[in-house]
Amino acid sequence: MIKKPAKRHIGFKFYCVFFLCAPGFLGCAPQSNSSEKATKIQLPTRPATNADVFSRNILNQNDPRVSYCEILENNTASYTGVRDTQLEPLASLSKVITSAWAMDTRGLDSRFASEWYLKPVSGLNGIFDAYLRTNYDPVVNTEKLLYFMSELKALGVTGLRELVIDETTRVYISVLSAPHLELKETPVSSDESKDNLKLLFNSKNWASRTLKAKDNLQKWAAQNRRALNIPSSFSVEQVVVKNSAQINKDSYSNKKIILSAPLFKYLKNMNVFSNNYLADALFESFGGASAFKNFQKNTLKISTQDLQIYTGSGLPVNEANDRKDNLGSCFSMIRVLSYVKQVSAQAQFNLGHLLLNPTSDQDGTFETQIDYGNSVVLKTGRLFDNPAFNLAGFVATEKGTLSFVFLGHDFTNMEAHDIENMRSEMLNDIYRNYSTSSDFVTLSEYDIFL
Repeated sequence: MIKKPAKRHIGFKFYCVFFLCAPGFLGCAPQSNSSEKATKIQLPTRPATNADVFSRNILNQNDPRVSYCEILENNTASYTGVRDTQLEPLASLSKVITSAWAMDTRGLDSRFASEWYLKPVSGLNGIFDAYLRTNYDPVVNTEKLLYFMSELKALGVTGLRELVIDETTRVYISVLSAPHLELKETPVSSDESKDNLKLLFNSKNWASRTLKAKDNLQKWAAQNRRALNIPSSFSVEQVVVKNSAQINKDSYSNKKIILSAPLFKYLKNMNVFSNNYLADALFESFGGASAFKNFQKNTLKISTQDLQIYTGSGLPVNEANDRKDNLGSCFSMIRVLSYVKQVSAQAQFNLGHLLLNPTSDQDGTFETQIDYGNSVVLKTGRLFDNPAFNLAGFVATEKGTLSFVFLGHDFTNMEAHDIENMRSEMLNDIYRNYSTSSDFVTLSEYDIFL
């Protein structure tokens, strides 16, 4: 069945409060105790053999370019795996791993808090000095800056004389519009952030993209019956970067906090559009590769022989001309999927709130003409210079949730189309072997959010 394009909704939600939360936090939701949470989660085990394992016959089982594994409800007896312990490039399947770490570190309902500190400039009506701390929010783009101006206007601010930002505030205005861009630096530098703030906080610079973003915000406000009054004129004279330790917050007379959308919307956007910047910025804000090793060892309980992670996105890093890719085995990804599924269930989240639902999410990275009837959610992965064509996710069957991982590797550019077809066929083969159910949903508001 050919799918009809689903209606897409542009949406984002702001929560504005006048209290301060503890510094260095992602949101005001309480953080879970990860050690306590980990004891409640049972990760699957692989059958005790070094050989391939078959609970059913699968396609391409003799093709050395394919690693594949699946398991039904963590039942070892249902496990099938071929070349499933080989280390292969994970590409953007790494974003599922970043999602798992975000769930453990912060919680799906947590929110980034943008803290505004304001003081009026004597003798200049409506002009203020300000300090902005976004607490490592990776999505500070045009829409969010326009919303900030609307909220400042409601406080009587018509312009800023001096705007101070600290090390937690990084402004990349193309974060959502250019999801696949590979930047030299993630997050963007403080200097680039300063330039972007000078650009957007001076209304004389507004061009078609800014006006389009303004229109999006106004439509959202009308749909959600929210008050929104974006100023037609705004200015900032100077933007200064300082370390937070050098800033005296008590010197500012007014305080305002604007909470972002919940973290699960960030993860949904990241996984549907395979947003590299979003993944790497989150990964670094959680502590980067060295901190991830603790989560890998203590929570996922996966050895470095089975999983080697350097970035949140799956893009490689180069150290002294030595390229390092995120590498993992098929079975290590099965354990990650199991963790994501169980933590989502504990938090009462549908997996369609986090991963791409090809039935509903029309503009994502998985192209198909098949109507899967809300029975599958997934994440794709693709690398060109170190070839990878990957797919991982969940299929809702009448016997329970089946987790699957496909890793296509060691192929030539001429063979890429064949590997892509194999990837799709192995997903479709699950449907030939299991009766499925429509268990998954999506989100209506995740393509633009604040």
